[in-house]
Amino acid sequence: MSDPLPGNPGPTLKRLYEELEPDVRETVLVRLLDGSSAERLALVLRKHGHAVSASTIRTYRRSLRDGV
Repeated sequence: MSDPLPGNPGPTLKRLYEELEPDVRETVLVRLLDGSSAERLALVLRKHGHAVSASTIRTYRRSLRDGV
């Protein structure tokens, strides 16, 4: 079992992250934290069967920045 997402992710991101294989989790975590385009990340995840919106990703990133 890998570490959970940092901060306080919403239910969609938390569920998505838990469903990923460990090696994919690491890649997704890097992309979530490195400022990559939220739209592109959401598109890639949706293509692989993980429903998430760019807005959800941006909200998560904002919560990390704001320390929420």
